[in-house]
Amino acid sequence: MRAREWLSDLRGGWRGPAMRRITTAADGLAVGRDNFLLLRLLAASLVIYGHAPAITGGRGWPDIFVWLGWGSYSGDLAVNVFFVVSGFMIAGSYLRRRHLGDFLWARLLRIYPAYLLCLLGTAVVLGAVCTGLPLHYYYGSHEVMRYVSKNVQLGKGLVWELPGVFTGNPKLAYVNGSIWTLPAEVRMYLWVALAGVLGILSRRWCCHLLLAALFVCGLLAPAHVPLVPLASFLRLAGYFALGVFCCVNRERIPTGWWCVAVLAALAWLLHATPLYPFAFALALTAFVFAFAYASPWLGCLRFGDYSYGLYLWGYPMQQLVAHLAPRLTPAGNILLAWPLAMLLAVLSWHLVEQPALRLKSLPGAMQAKARGMFARIRAGG
Repeated sequence: MRAREWLSDLRGGWRGPAMRRITTAADGLAVGRDNFLLLRLLAASLVIYGHAPAITGGRGWPDIFVWLGWGSYSGDLAVNVFFVVSGFMIAGSYLRRRHLGDFLWARLLRIYPAYLLCLLGTAVVLGAVCTGLPLHYYYGSHEVMRYVSKNVQLGKGLVWELPGVFTGNPKLAYVNGSIWTLPAEVRMYLWVALAGVLGILSRRWCCHLLLAALFVCGLLAPAHVPLVPLASFLRLAGYFALGVFCCVNRERIPTGWWCVAVLAALAWLLHATPLYPFAFALALTAFVFAFAYASPWLGCLRFGDYSYGLYLWGYPMQQLVAHLAPRLTPAGNILLAWPLAMLLAVLSWHLVEQPALRLKSLPGAMQAKARGMFARIRAGG
């Protein structure tokens, strides 16, 4: 790329179809091309990287982002990215549909099929392979069904262990430590649904008031934020709210790398102050939209969205590798676990997630069929 073109991309965004200039998130949505799929896949991979030292017993390199002094480790940064993207996309999903039933059905189809597959796969197959108990004891234990039935509720109290599974691993016997974010995600969906039904989401000033009120509540009374029952959910809710804010104000949200540079510099200047986490959150959010819209469209994930499956299966596969090869370094654990998790993610997408998502239009089709039937009954009567 010539220097002039590179500087043009740095100031603003890459040019999509018909050389349309992308300078705001709204421009990016209009073009219809982005790098969100790649960003989420990288974030899921970063979670695997972040978990490796703990899963292998705490040895190995320091987390690169902790070493750089960013104040967060890679797993937290990746989850923050997920929630910014989710807030942006979920709010947009409701604004496109403007129908509570369709919205909730779409969210159900996105979260549960892959999650159920992961729960059943880890409990029925992975657990049986890795348990230290005789199989008849393992399958006869009520803890196996409790692992599935309790976790499928996505409540506050998740079940982390299966009987006799990974008990000899270097550090933790958790089967899947990544699922802790899913209850928070579902609660954010409920917030969007509530704001949408009340007409708040479609009125910018109302949405600003709601987000400001929740922000103040989170600062002054964090234990009393509605639908945020755990302290660990508060940070995730904040990043989700940033994504919602960017969706509602998409015509005003810049996507250039210059914005990332400015906000990163501000965060660096505020590093030793209480304002640093907020400045860092703004810089990370700017990075999300710059990566999505101000980078050349790579289009490398046109075959499917494997990020959710990679996120769900990453931790169990890392534990499996640690179970089979407990002396491996974090790098070795990642090199073996990532391909296994990616393979399962690909299978999950093509066999479960993608077919389930084709059912999104089912409620609308059923309603149309019912209306047609009633119309014929009236006409006949």
